[in-house]
Amino acid sequence: MTWSIHHVSLIAHDLDAAAHFFGTLIGLGAARAPDGHSRFIGEAGRGLRLHRPGAALARSGAALLGPIGARYVALEVASLAAVEAKLDQAGLAYAPALPGEFAQPAIYTLDPAHNLLVLLQAGAAAPSAPPAWHIHHVNLQAENVRETVAFYTGVIGLKEGRWRAAAQRGDFSIDPAELAVLTNADDNSGLHIIRPDAGFAYRNRFAHNPSIGGHPAFCVPDVRAVKARLEAAGVLVSDAGVYAMAGMHQIYVLDPSANMIEVNQNV
Repeated sequence: MTWSIHHVSLIAHDLDAAAHFFGTLIGLGAARAPDGHSRFIGEAGRGLRLHRPGAALARSGAALLGPIGARYVALEVASLAAVEAKLDQAGLAYAPALPGEFAQPAIYTLDPAHNLLVLLQAGAAAPSAPPAWHIHHVNLQAENVRETVAFYTGVIGLKEGRWRAAAQRGDFSIDPAELAVLTNADDNSGLHIIRPDAGFAYRNRFAHNPSIGGHPAFCVPDVRAVKARLEAAGVLVSDAGVYAMAGMHQIYVLDPSANMIEVNQNV
């Protein structure tokens, strides 16, 4: 099945600070304000959504539910109906998006690692010109990597690819039981499913641990310029160099709401 990452949504406690961080320091461009509690950077609905969640609680039986919809990854799929049929067959829960929430039909569901996932029916207009940046991948944490991969391949219809490691790989495992890539290409783009590794940052001498909590990765034309702007603004940066993916220079930072963020460049 043909698919793509449509957009990612992150929690932002201070929308103006988040818009400045991503728009100016990372260099993703001006943010639009579609409503009073969100900002959007991108074109034709594709890109980055920053959302300030409300203080809402609801109870469903013994479960207490909070505002979980602020952080998710949205995938555009060729046939939403086919995915819904597989979810039904597997007995997995999903909920339709509210009318007007997205420009195309969409549903919410959870993967086996309880990562929130939005699935959208393909068909919305693409940006008129290729953007200067794009979402290279989204990293999702999963204690059981193979169970989570089976969900994405067997139910959502994605394909598992081969991890293309850097020649001088850092100190981390590429065992498919601990790290997997779901991709349409051969450049490690798509979804990364990773088992959290508490010693990852220590062994690689990073200030940040990209194996924990998940993160989006934005591919930009000049990662060194992004790093310079971030450091000039007093933001702590872990410069990993080319250490994980072949031909990809990666840096890691925390945004103003402590979301882990990767910025990278093909080199």
